[in-house]
Amino acid sequence: MSTVTEKTITELESKLMTEEDFVEACDEEVRAEFKDGEVIVHSPSPIKHGNIARFVGWIIQSFVSQQDLGHVMDDNIQVRLRPGLRRIPDLLFISKENDSEIRETEVEGGPDLIVEIVSSDSVERDWRDKYLEYENARVREYWIIDPNNERFCSLLLKRNR
Repeated sequence: MSTVTEKTITELESKLMTEEDFVEACDEEVRAEFKDGEVIVHSPSPIKHGNIARFVGWIIQSFVSQQDLGHVMDDNIQVRLRPGLRRIPDLLFISKENDSEIRETEVEGGPDLIVEIVSSDSVERDWRDKYLEYENARVREYWIIDPNNERFCSLLLKRNR
């Protein structure tokens, strides 16, 4: 396991790279997304963000386990929405019917549900960019939790499977 330094993160953010180079350069210590050659490295989440993610994840996981519906994952897994686009949602759900999308270290294609918790630096990205990306990747449902504005939005996306 390599050690991530400030220099490593600066190098990732400052140059365009191929998706293959991105996958090779990032390990589990770096929380980074990839969009068409550009690397987006995320700062550690605020405590409130983590508390919300754990609580919502616990609720979803409890229901999914009880009903034996599929898999719930947190922000430790990348979702490859299409070639050249990798995101790390705060939470995601993949039904048993779609579990062939689960790889060893990533999810290939759009999960059934993605949950994003808005941070001060992700407002536009979560409400606009990711909405469009998730819709195009055929994600069925997208939940946006905005703790700063005390807002929750559940969106059934148009391009359902």
